[in-house]
Amino acid sequence: MYLSPAVRTMRDDPTDGAEAALVVRPDDGTPIDALREAVAPHATVEGETAFGNLHARADETAVADLLAALPEGVAAVETRVVVAEETGAEE
Repeated sequence: MYLSPAVRTMRDDPTDGAEAALVVRPDDGTPIDALREAVAPHATVEGETAFGNLHARADETAVADLLAALPEGVAAVETRVVVAEETGAEE
């Protein structure tokens, strides 16, 4: 599983009181329900993209536990940056 540099830093040296907006990217064929079940005890599941990625928000201190709980079949965990147009639509 690929972890972005920022996610590795959060795992290894979390900042108390800071939150992480994450994208969990499954491999092809990994059911999104399995990801939701693994993520839910450690983070707030904020939604799913049209591409089957899961958006989650967690305290940085919970990132290590969240990563340990993920099932096989996760391709990557990266930080999420939201860009919105004036209409509020994410790009």
